Amino acid sequence: MATPIEEPRQLFLHQLQTILWVEQKLADEVLPELYEHVHAAELKWAIERHQLETDGHVRNLRRVFGLLHEPVEAEESPTLLGLKKERDLLMEMLPEEREDLVDLVHTDVIARTEHLEIAAYTGLYHLAKALGEGAVAALLRLNLEQEEHALEQAEHALAKLLAEKVESA
Repeated sequence: MATPIEEPRQLFLHQLQTILWVEQKLADEVLPELYEHVHAAELKWAIERHQLETDGHVRNLRRVFGLLHEPVEAEESPTLLGLKKERDLLMEMLPEEREDLVDLVHTDVIARTEHLEIAAYTGLYHLAKALGEGAVAALLRLNLEQEEHALEQAEHALAKLLAEKVESA
């Protein structure tokens, strides 16, 4: 049974544990797997860049736990698991030779994941400020800004892939 959440700090810590799990999962498994499956050079470059940022996000979150004098613990994210499940189902429906569709699916999944992370960091940032944790809020804001930039890149890549797809049709 899950621990009851009875105060804002407990909610904050739970959400912090969840985003830590998301970032660790992305760094260790999801981004390396995506890199292997995408074909567009620009997309590969964006994934490499985001891998480095994600590694930094994990370090920042570990620092946050230290600043809060809390043990570094990660909590599984049902939302990220759902996004992965949806991606896996879509990939089963695509013919492997359709590299254009494979890249479109992966770019869409990247954008959806960025939205998840942006929502999480926005809430965490505001909670940290409300709890009077200025140094923590600054680290969370840094992660948030990088996620917003990554979303812009994903949306740009998606628009480019869609334009190429329409031109070739």
